[in-house]
Amino acid sequence: MSPGGLARSAALAADETGTSTYEESLVPNEMRPSLWDVQARPIAADPPPLPLPLSFEDVTTLHARAMERRVLDGNVALGLVGEMIDYHLRTGGKRMRAFLPVWVCINLGGRAEAAFDLGAGLELIHNATLVHDDLQDGDTHRRGRPTVWHRWGAAQAINAGDALIFQAFARFAAAPELRRVLDVIALLMVRVVEGQALDSQLQLPRGHEAAVEPSLATWEVMARGKTGALFAACMVAGAAAADASDAVVANAACFGEDLGLLFQVQDDYLDLVGDKGRERQGRDLMEGKLSFPVMWAYEHAAPEDVAPIRRILELPAAERTWAMADTALAALERCGALAATAAWLLAKAAEAEMHPTARVVPGLVERCLEPVQHNLAQLARGG
Repeated sequence: MSPGGLARSAALAADETGTSTYEESLVPNEMRPSLWDVQARPIAADPPPLPLPLSFEDVTTLHARAMERRVLDGNVALGLVGEMIDYHLRTGGKRMRAFLPVWVCINLGGRAEAAFDLGAGLELIHNATLVHDDLQDGDTHRRGRPTVWHRWGAAQAINAGDALIFQAFARFAAAPELRRVLDVIALLMVRVVEGQALDSQLQLPRGHEAAVEPSLATWEVMARGKTGALFAACMVAGAAAADASDAVVANAACFGEDLGLLFQVQDDYLDLVGDKGRERQGRDLMEGKLSFPVMWAYEHAAPEDVAPIRRILELPAAERTWAMADTALAALERCGALAATAAWLLAKAAEAEMHPTARVVPGLVERCLEPVQHNLAQLARGG
């Protein structure tokens, strides 16, 4: 770690008060929302800069070994279940959901150890949703390796995901702040499942009894649940572990949900312009998924551009072809859906950077856009 990083660590470790002038300035007393009000919007405030906040790299460097012990070495499952969990957890990833609570906790003046088990538990739940999501979406590869269901079958993938959830409970049980956050984390995890269910409903053919009329508003509800709720849980866990005020915790949840929405739109955009570790671009089209760019096209594009997009998405999966996907992708670019998505990302990222909680996690918004940063830069240059 750099000398600056060590200095930041020493400065934060020396603060044993559990509160900071930053936290106190984050939300005025008279404007504090109710506890766990995840619908509260950002509070207008202009807090002074945090004294020497740690970066994400600082946190991962300092605490990687402790976190990996809890996430990887804490796998207690035996036999095939243990093998599948270990296989999936070693497919890679930056452990963002694991370290985000630790990062928030430290930069709000708390001790890293107070957030370790909460972070590890949320990381395990995140991976459980990935195992199940791969199965539901029919994804055969994740980060270049066969997915659990593709290697061991659908039934065993369900078992592996279920076991990951229960191992997360074991990690939560060891967390000092469990009593304060368990109810809200449980509620937010229900929001994740609701979002996943709504995502599946959006893909149903028109006329199906469970189908939902697609719109950008409905899509946002889905994304705030499926992706935003888990980010909100991570922010809540970190703020609570730092013994932050109820208002700071609630506003951290709001920031996390908005950040998750930003991440989901980025992920949808990446599928069409970049590399998600899949076979090729446009895999979401082949899966019949109504992504943000597709929803934008449905509401704003001319009928002749929408037609090839609807065609591939409304066909049975077995009848879709990559030639159809290429045609739909060209239509999305031609009608301005890709450019509109990029513009949305840039605008929402700028908004997120202005949120008071963004100062607790410096660089996180930029990190969320990192996979598509090159494409966004090209667009900004008119390329």
